Amino acid sequence: MLDTLLEGDVCQPAAQLHSLDRPTTSAGFPTHLLIVGVRRDRQVGVLSSMDGNCKESNVVSVGNLELGQGPVYYSLNGEGNDFPLSSEIPIGKVREAVKEFVASGGMRPTCIEWGDAGTW
Repeated sequence: MLDTLLEGDVCQPAAQLHSLDRPTTSAGFPTHLLIVGVRRDRQVGVLSSMDGNCKESNVVSVGNLELGQGPVYYSLNGEGNDFPLSSEIPIGKVREAVKEFVASGGMRPTCIEWGDAGTW
């Protein structure tokens, strides 16, 4: 999936993931979500996790301010999503986190640091 995003026509594409192994709401919607964004030009990406079963339900990846170089913007289904400047992490860590998400049945990855997704 990440290779497809990296090779696509969109400069900074993002995708939403959820696991069919996790329960859904009574209306059939997922109770969790992982947003994955990638930037091929700098080989970095962002992650955002929403999970009603976690203490901090909305969080973003925590990276290094030195990796951020101007607005951190990713396109999800043609709509822009802004992220904190310090949320970009190396693409290798993005891959590791996505693999952990899939292998764990949709649990929030623990291989990266998460921070508050509040207002930035």
